[in-house]
Formats: sequence, structure tokens, C-alpha cells
Amino acid sequence: MNTRDKIITHALKISCEIYNANQKFVTSNNNRYSSTIKAKRMFLYYLYEYMEIKHTGMKKYIKDINHASSIHHVNKFKFEKDQYEDLKKEFDKFMIEMKRFNVYGGGFYEKRMEIKKLLKELNNITNEKN
Repeated sequence: MNTRDKIITHALKISCEIYNANQKFVTSNNNRYSSTIKAKRMFLYYLYEYMEIKHTGMKKYIKDINHASSIHHVNKFKFEKDQYEDLKKEFDKFMIEMKRFNVYGGGFYEKRMEIKKLLKELNNITNEKN
């Protein structure tokens, strides 16, 4: 298992722990318990926003999910996270645990954010020259 897969496996585990959901229910996509849906939304949101997995690629992690369902779950989680303080706190707990997982020494999340910042600066310099 490569490092990226370890991060994704840990993200699934933590999202299921937060909502007391069964990991097999989340990944099999055939259970409609509230806890399962909430854990799945958090997991998909993390995969999309932080691991940069496209909606069409979610089927590798959630059985039989199509891109439209993935889009719906990610957008719904983002909306609810922005609207409801309790969900924001749960996601903050999730992110703290993911940062704690820290497989790259300085942290995957921090390094990824630093790379994005540098890319943005490079794009701005390139745009100024044109």
C-alpha cells in the first residue's frame, strides 16, 4: 500500500469513527443509515478537496458511485459545513486527526498547500509577463 492509499484509508477510518458508521457500509454504497451517509459525505469531500480525486475517480473508493452522486455528496457536505457549526466542528476534528497522521514528516496537507501557493505565484508571474 502506497502512502496515498494509507492516507485515504485513514481518512475513511476517521470519518467512520466520527459518525460511528461501519466502513463496509460506507464503501459498499448500499446502506442509507444517517451515520453512513454523513461519514460518506465527509470522506468524499476530503477526497475531492484535499486529495484532489476527481468525481469520476471516486468509484475506486466507493463501490458503484457515479460522478453525479459524488458531486451531490461533496456539494451537500460543503453547504452543510458552511451552514452548521456542529458539522464544522466535526470536520475540524477530522482535519486535526488527518494532520496528526502526518506521513510525510512535515505533513502532507501542509506541503500540498505550500505547493499550491507556489503554483499560484508562478501563474501570477507568468500572467504579468504576458
